[in-house]
Amino acid sequence: MARFRHTVTLAPVPRRWFESCVAALYDLADGTDVEEARLLLPDGRPLPGLVLAEGRHLRPGARYRPVNGRRGHEEPDPDQCLTVLTWDRRGETALEVATLDDAPDRPLRLVCALGLTSAARPREAWLRATLRSGGGKRTKYLEGFGRLRLDLGRWWPQAAGHARRPSRAPLNGTLTHALARVTVTVVPHPAPDGGWRVTVRARVSGRSFARPLVPVATAVLGRRARRAFAEALDRAAASWNAQVPALAGTDAERWCAELTDALLSQ
Repeated sequence: MARFRHTVTLAPVPRRWFESCVAALYDLADGTDVEEARLLLPDGRPLPGLVLAEGRHLRPGARYRPVNGRRGHEEPDPDQCLTVLTWDRRGETALEVATLDDAPDRPLRLVCALGLTSAARPREAWLRATLRSGGGKRTKYLEGFGRLRLDLGRWWPQAAGHARRPSRAPLNGTLTHALARVTVTVVPHPAPDGGWRVTVRARVSGRSFARPLVPVATAVLGRRARRAFAEALDRAAASWNAQVPALAGTDAERWCAELTDALLSQ
């Protein structure tokens, strides 16, 4: 088993700003309508690139597909689909995105599901991803499963130093492959300058015939792997700190308007 640990300092995201953005995004989606399968924004402008292919708009089971071709000759893409699993502002909202790569020698299907508990008062967010292959035994090593869970109700108190159990990780995830399993935990603490000191721990264990190989690889490449792990987190933190402060300084309505403009410009 290999273990990695690194700490970075991140610019904080105000909880009220995050919650206002979630509410604004939910309002934008709720305000959309459907006309002959085309999606219309609250102001009546058509949303390009996506159509309702099946079910009732924003109801469980509704399926949306991107469209290909010129205006007036668009065809839904059969290899991509967005499905509404649940849509409840005070309960759970969950969406599933499926993508098919139908290569003859190794067809792959990637399914990602994203959920949020209570858009009115976000308490938990989660992500699940599954990669499956239909190419037989030889392609099973292309497959994998991942999950990520964020306890939003714990994150901000813990980042401010007010949590009852400060060592408990509000963000955790696993990535499972036929030959290895990776477990990750993320724990925030307050930084002296008001930011977040975030400690990321990762544990890698082998599976199947790769189980005895992980200790050997750790002994040979451990120092290099830990350096690469730390450098990757430092780069991610630098990118976060370069973008988040300006973004968090934008009010939710303006952020939503910019998002709408970006969608219309596609």
